[in-house]
Amino acid sequence: MQIQLQIMKILKSPSFILLSAAFLAACVSNPETDQAKVSEAEKVIEISGKEINIMPSEANMEWVGTKPTGRHYGTISLGKGILRMKERSIIGGKLVFDLTKIEVTDLKDNQEMHAKLVDHLQSVDFFDAPNHPQATFEIVSLKTLNTAKSATTEYDAYSKDMQQPVAGEKIMEVGDYKLKGATHEILGNLTMRGKTFAITVPAVVDITKDSVYTHTNFSIDRTKWGLMYGDESKVVDKAKDKFIYNIVGIGLKIKASLNATR
Repeated sequence: MQIQLQIMKILKSPSFILLSAAFLAACVSNPETDQAKVSEAEKVIEISGKEINIMPSEANMEWVGTKPTGRHYGTISLGKGILRMKERSIIGGKLVFDLTKIEVTDLKDNQEMHAKLVDHLQSVDFFDAPNHPQATFEIVSLKTLNTAKSATTEYDAYSKDMQQPVAGEKIMEVGDYKLKGATHEILGNLTMRGKTFAITVPAVVDITKDSVYTHTNFSIDRTKWGLMYGDESKVVDKAKDKFIYNIVGIGLKIKASLNATR
Protein backbone atom coordinates (compact mmCIF):
# COMPACT_ATOMS: atom_id res chain seq x y z
CA MET A 1 0.00 0.00 0.00
CA GLN A 2 2.83 2.38 0.88
CA ILE A 3 4.50 1.70 -2.48
CA GLN A 4 1.23 2.28 -4.39
CA LEU A 5 0.74 5.64 -2.65
CA GLN A 6 4.28 6.68 -3.58
CA ILE A 7 3.71 5.68 -7.22
CA MET A 8 0.42 7.63 -7.36
CA LYS A 9 2.16 10.65 -5.88
CA ILE A 10 4.88 10.49 -8.56
CA LEU A 11 2.34 10.09 -11.38
CA LYS A 12 0.42 13.15 -10.23
CA SER A 13 3.50 15.32 -9.69
CA PRO A 14 3.93 18.37 -11.98
CA SER A 15 7.44 17.29 -12.99
CA PHE A 16 6.22 13.86 -14.16
CA ILE A 17 3.35 15.40 -16.12
CA LEU A 18 5.71 17.86 -17.84
CA LEU A 19 8.16 15.07 -18.66
CA SER A 20 5.37 12.94 -20.13
CA ALA A 21 4.09 15.84 -22.22
CA ALA A 22 7.58 16.52 -23.56
CA PHE A 23 8.00 12.85 -24.49
CA LEU A 24 4.68 12.73 -26.32
CA ALA A 25 5.47 15.94 -28.17
CA ALA A 26 8.78 14.50 -29.32
CA CYS A 27 6.99 11.40 -30.62
CA VAL A 28 4.60 13.53 -32.66
CA SER A 29 7.04 16.06 -34.09
CA ASN A 30 9.94 13.71 -34.77
CA PRO A 31 8.57 10.69 -36.65
CA GLU A 32 10.80 7.74 -37.47
CA THR A 33 12.32 8.33 -40.90
CA ASP A 34 15.33 7.37 -42.93
CA GLN A 35 17.01 10.66 -42.08
CA ALA A 36 20.53 10.86 -43.50
CA LYS A 37 23.40 10.57 -41.05
CA VAL A 38 25.40 13.76 -41.55
CA SER A 39 29.11 14.13 -40.76
CA GLU A 40 32.17 16.04 -41.90
CA ALA A 41 33.14 15.66 -45.56
CA GLU A 42 35.02 12.46 -46.37
CA LYS A 43 38.18 12.19 -48.45
CA VAL A 44 37.43 10.50 -51.77
CA ILE A 45 39.98 7.92 -52.85
CA GLU A 46 39.56 7.01 -56.51
CA ILE A 47 39.90 3.32 -57.28
CA SER A 48 40.44 2.36 -60.91
CA GLY A 49 37.48 0.67 -62.52
CA LYS A 50 35.02 0.75 -65.38
CA GLU A 51 33.28 4.11 -65.74
CA ILE A 52 29.61 4.14 -66.67
CA ASN A 53 28.06 7.28 -68.11
CA ILE A 54 24.69 8.28 -66.69
CA MET A 55 22.48 10.16 -69.11
CA PRO A 56 20.01 12.79 -67.76
CA SER A 57 17.17 10.54 -68.92
CA GLU A 58 18.55 7.69 -66.77
CA ALA A 59 18.35 9.57 -63.47
CA ASN A 60 15.55 11.16 -61.50
CA MET A 61 15.94 13.38 -58.42
CA GLU A 62 12.91 14.42 -56.38
CA TRP A 63 12.58 16.96 -53.59
CA VAL A 64 9.77 17.53 -51.10
CA GLY A 65 9.37 20.60 -48.88
CA THR A 66 6.59 21.09 -46.35
CA LYS A 67 5.05 23.78 -44.16
CA PRO A 68 2.11 23.71 -41.73
CA THR A 69 -0.49 24.38 -44.42
CA GLY A 70 0.87 22.47 -47.39
CA ARG A 71 3.77 21.11 -49.38
CA HIS A 72 5.56 21.44 -52.67
CA TYR A 73 7.46 18.76 -54.54
CA GLY A 74 9.36 18.54 -57.78
CA THR A 75 12.53 17.48 -59.56
CA ILE A 76 16.06 18.71 -60.30
CA SER A 77 17.65 17.61 -63.58
CA LEU A 78 20.89 15.67 -63.76
CA GLY A 79 23.59 17.58 -65.62
CA LYS A 80 26.12 14.77 -65.86
CA GLY A 81 27.07 11.69 -63.92
CA ILE A 82 29.25 8.63 -63.81
CA LEU A 83 29.38 5.42 -61.79
CA ARG A 84 32.66 3.62 -61.28
CA MET A 85 32.32 -0.18 -61.29
CA LYS A 86 34.62 -3.07 -60.44
CA GLU A 87 33.71 -6.76 -60.41
CA ARG A 88 29.97 -5.99 -60.60
CA SER A 89 30.13 -3.61 -57.64
CA ILE A 90 29.85 0.17 -57.40
CA ILE A 91 33.13 1.57 -56.07
CA GLY A 92 32.57 5.27 -56.74
CA GLY A 93 30.91 7.86 -58.87
CA LYS A 94 29.69 11.43 -59.06
CA LEU A 95 26.32 12.98 -59.86
CA VAL A 96 26.05 16.66 -60.81
CA PHE A 97 22.59 18.23 -60.66
CA ASP A 98 21.68 21.38 -62.57
CA LEU A 99 20.02 23.87 -60.22
CA THR A 100 19.06 26.06 -63.16
CA LYS A 101 16.63 23.27 -64.11
CA ILE A 102 14.26 22.95 -61.17
CA GLU A 103 10.68 21.79 -61.70
CA VAL A 104 7.77 22.12 -59.26
CA THR A 105 5.56 19.16 -60.15
CA ASP A 106 2.51 20.17 -58.15
CA LEU A 107 2.40 23.58 -59.89
CA LYS A 108 2.86 22.30 -63.45
CA ASP A 109 -0.65 23.48 -64.38
CA ASN A 110 -0.13 26.98 -62.96
CA GLN A 111 2.63 28.62 -64.99
CA GLU A 112 2.62 31.88 -63.04
CA MET A 113 2.96 30.24 -59.62
CA HIS A 114 5.46 27.71 -61.02
CA ALA A 115 7.75 30.45 -62.35
CA LYS A 116 7.46 32.41 -59.10
CA LEU A 117 8.44 29.47 -56.89
CA VAL A 118 11.26 28.34 -59.20
CA ASP A 119 12.73 31.87 -59.13
CA HIS A 120 12.53 31.85 -55.34
CA LEU A 121 14.20 28.43 -55.05
CA GLN A 122 17.01 29.57 -57.34
CA SER A 123 17.49 32.86 -55.47
CA VAL A 124 19.86 33.60 -52.58
CA ASP A 125 17.04 32.60 -50.19
CA PHE A 126 17.58 28.95 -51.12
CA PHE A 127 20.09 27.46 -53.59
CA ASP A 128 21.65 30.73 -54.80
CA ALA A 129 21.87 29.20 -58.30
CA PRO A 130 23.54 32.23 -59.95
CA ASN A 131 26.59 31.69 -57.71
CA HIS A 132 26.21 27.95 -57.08
CA PRO A 133 24.51 26.48 -60.18
CA GLN A 134 25.24 22.86 -59.27
CA ALA A 135 24.58 20.43 -56.46
CA THR A 136 26.83 17.35 -56.41
CA PHE A 137 26.83 13.97 -54.76
CA GLU A 138 30.11 12.06 -54.82
CA ILE A 139 30.09 8.43 -53.72
CA VAL A 140 32.73 7.51 -51.14
CA SER A 141 31.78 3.90 -50.38
CA LEU A 142 28.98 1.31 -50.26
CA LYS A 143 28.27 -1.11 -47.45
CA THR A 144 26.21 -4.25 -48.05
CA LEU A 145 23.30 -4.59 -45.62
CA ASN A 146 21.71 -7.87 -46.67
CA THR A 147 23.01 -9.94 -49.59
CA ALA A 148 20.31 -12.57 -49.13
CA LYS A 149 17.46 -10.11 -49.71
CA SER A 150 16.70 -9.51 -53.38
CA ALA A 151 16.35 -5.88 -54.36
CA THR A 152 13.02 -4.46 -55.41
CA THR A 153 13.13 -2.32 -58.53
CA GLU A 154 9.84 -0.60 -57.75
CA TYR A 155 10.76 2.99 -57.01
CA ASP A 156 8.85 4.04 -53.90
CA ALA A 157 8.66 7.71 -54.86
CA TYR A 158 7.84 10.41 -52.35
CA SER A 159 5.67 12.27 -54.84
CA LYS A 160 3.05 9.58 -55.31
CA ASP A 161 1.58 10.52 -51.90
CA MET A 162 2.29 14.23 -52.12
CA GLN A 163 -1.12 15.56 -53.14
CA GLN A 164 -1.99 19.03 -51.89
CA PRO A 165 -4.06 18.97 -48.69
CA VAL A 166 -7.78 19.57 -48.67
CA ALA A 167 -9.10 22.58 -46.75
CA GLY A 168 -8.54 22.19 -43.02
CA GLU A 169 -6.19 19.20 -43.30
CA LYS A 170 -3.18 19.44 -41.00
CA ILE A 171 0.16 18.94 -42.73
CA MET A 172 3.22 17.98 -40.73
CA GLU A 173 6.84 17.34 -41.65
CA VAL A 174 7.97 14.66 -44.09
CA GLY A 175 6.31 11.82 -42.21
CA ASP A 176 6.88 8.19 -41.39
CA TYR A 177 9.07 6.70 -44.08
CA LYS A 178 11.37 3.71 -44.12
CA LEU A 179 12.97 2.67 -47.40
CA LYS A 180 11.63 -0.73 -48.40
CA GLY A 181 14.11 -3.49 -49.15
CA ALA A 182 17.32 -1.51 -48.61
CA THR A 183 20.28 -3.65 -49.69
CA HIS A 184 23.11 -1.18 -49.13
CA GLU A 185 24.20 1.86 -47.18
CA ILE A 186 25.80 4.59 -49.29
CA LEU A 187 28.32 7.08 -47.92
CA GLY A 188 28.90 10.15 -50.06
CA ASN A 189 29.69 13.86 -50.04
CA LEU A 190 26.73 16.17 -50.75
CA THR A 191 27.61 19.70 -51.84
CA MET A 192 25.16 22.62 -52.07
CA ARG A 193 25.82 26.37 -51.91
CA GLY A 194 29.54 25.68 -51.53
CA LYS A 195 29.05 23.59 -48.36
CA THR A 196 30.01 19.91 -48.32
CA PHE A 197 28.97 17.31 -45.76
CA ALA A 198 29.13 13.54 -45.87
CA ILE A 199 25.78 11.77 -45.69
CA THR A 200 25.03 8.10 -45.09
CA VAL A 201 21.74 6.83 -46.56
CA PRO A 202 20.03 3.49 -47.21
CA ALA A 203 19.60 2.39 -50.82
CA VAL A 204 18.37 -0.38 -53.06
CA VAL A 205 21.08 -1.52 -55.50
CA ASP A 206 20.46 -4.10 -58.22
CA ILE A 207 23.19 -4.93 -60.75
CA THR A 208 22.48 -7.24 -63.70
CA LYS A 209 24.63 -8.22 -66.67
CA ASP A 210 23.20 -5.30 -68.67
CA SER A 211 22.42 -2.51 -66.22
CA VAL A 212 22.88 -0.99 -62.79
CA TYR A 213 19.86 0.20 -60.86
CA THR A 214 19.70 2.07 -57.56
CA HIS A 215 17.20 4.17 -55.69
CA THR A 216 17.02 5.85 -52.31
CA ASN A 217 14.75 8.13 -50.33
CA PHE A 218 16.01 10.05 -47.31
CA SER A 219 15.64 13.36 -45.51
CA ILE A 220 18.10 16.08 -44.51
CA ASP A 221 18.13 19.31 -42.53
CA ARG A 222 18.45 21.90 -45.31
CA THR A 223 19.85 24.57 -42.98
CA LYS A 224 23.16 22.69 -42.61
CA TRP A 225 23.84 23.55 -46.26
CA GLY A 226 22.86 27.21 -45.82
CA LEU A 227 19.28 27.04 -47.12
CA MET A 228 18.01 29.25 -44.30
CA TYR A 229 14.84 30.88 -45.67
CA GLY A 230 11.89 30.37 -43.30
CA ASP A 231 14.09 28.49 -40.80
CA GLU A 232 11.57 27.04 -38.35
CA SER A 233 13.96 27.41 -35.40
CA LYS A 234 14.02 31.20 -35.87
CA VAL A 235 10.26 31.71 -35.85
CA VAL A 236 8.75 32.92 -32.58
CA ASP A 237 5.10 32.25 -33.36
CA LYS A 238 4.91 29.12 -35.50
CA ALA A 239 1.10 29.22 -35.55
CA LYS A 240 1.24 32.09 -38.05
CA ASP A 241 2.62 29.90 -40.86
CA LYS A 242 5.71 32.03 -41.36
CA PHE A 243 8.13 29.15 -41.63
CA ILE A 244 9.08 26.09 -43.68
CA TYR A 245 10.03 22.84 -41.99
CA ASN A 246 13.79 22.40 -41.99
CA ILE A 247 13.60 18.68 -42.77
CA VAL A 248 13.14 18.07 -46.49
CA GLY A 249 12.82 14.87 -48.46
CA ILE A 250 15.10 13.78 -51.30
CA GLY A 251 14.51 10.88 -53.66
CA LEU A 252 17.02 9.57 -56.18
CA LYS A 253 16.72 6.90 -58.86
CA ILE A 254 19.34 5.77 -61.41
CA LYS A 255 19.11 3.10 -64.08
CA ALA A 256 22.08 3.04 -66.45
CA SER A 257 23.32 0.65 -69.11
CA LEU A 258 26.57 -1.13 -68.31
CA ASN A 259 27.51 -0.80 -71.97
CA ALA A 260 27.61 3.04 -71.86
CA THR A 261 31.32 3.38 -71.09
CA ARG A 262 33.53 6.40 -71.72
